[in-house]
Amino acid sequence: MLSIIICSRHKTLDSIFVKNIMDSVGVEVELIIIDNSENNYSIFKAYNLGVQRSKYNNLCFLHEDVCFHSDDWGQKILQHLQIPDMGICGVAGRDFVSRVPAAWNKKLSGANIIQSDKLGIRRTRRKLIPDNYAKSLREVITLDGVILCCRKEIFEKISFDETIGNFHGYDFDICIQSIVSGYRNYVMYDVVMEHFSRGNPNAYYYRALIKVFRKWENVLPLFSGEIKAEIKPKIDLIDYCGLTRLLGKMVRRDIPVSEIKSEIEYFTDVLKLRFSGFRKMWILPQIYWMKFLHVPMSIFNKQSRNR
Repeated sequence: MLSIIICSRHKTLDSIFVKNIMDSVGVEVELIIIDNSENNYSIFKAYNLGVQRSKYNNLCFLHEDVCFHSDDWGQKILQHLQIPDMGICGVAGRDFVSRVPAAWNKKLSGANIIQSDKLGIRRTRRKLIPDNYAKSLREVITLDGVILCCRKEIFEKISFDETIGNFHGYDFDICIQSIVSGYRNYVMYDVVMEHFSRGNPNAYYYRALIKVFRKWENVLPLFSGEIKAEIKPKIDLIDYCGLTRLLGKMVRRDIPVSEIKSEIEYFTDVLKLRFSGFRKMWILPQIYWMKFLHVPMSIFNKQSRNR
């Protein structure tokens, strides 16, 4: 028995979506729909309400823009949730989290998902990492929020942190909570689903991610056991490169210069890397240089047309 919790942007769920769930899940389910058509809730709040309303001990937090390609996928999830130290399982994630904010799909270590683009701009593709992976589970640290499955009992120790934001960062945070509480998180390879989205890492996404990384700075970095020996010696270089990428991401999303400078300085201090003072001297020039490099071409085209 499975409680499926959905934070919906619509008054009623799409009938094709509901039919796909009911035809393929293979177990008794309840659909808990949090009506968020008027944006009354953050996804954090909606999911916490879903947990409170659920009657089964097995939970599935699910986006509404998906389609399952596996039969009896609910039975497979229930089997996975019987593992004693199981925290959260999903279909894509990372086995390493650095000390600075980075998009969840950087250096993906585990993925089993079909990605589509509603706009038809990018082709549909099956993402399977590692290639030809034979086991049904692979241990990771964080998971993408398209689907998150867990036992209800772990919410005695964890919950969705409603202070972080509206619709971003919830998956990063709840997965880190699971790890810190002594559980293990996994990617599932026997459940195949299609997600009709490629994500939207906008300014709000990075602001939420920064809140998550600030919250957990005392426990980061986190590694799954099998890669710790490989990654740990490189952690300073990885974090430095990640901080450089973060600066570029924030610039391209037109986040105010003062905000970018403040956050980059903060994480420079967190990392305590050599010559951090020297780098901090150059943060502001780097921001303006990147802003110059990433001026949208539409601005120049508009100026040309006005001449």
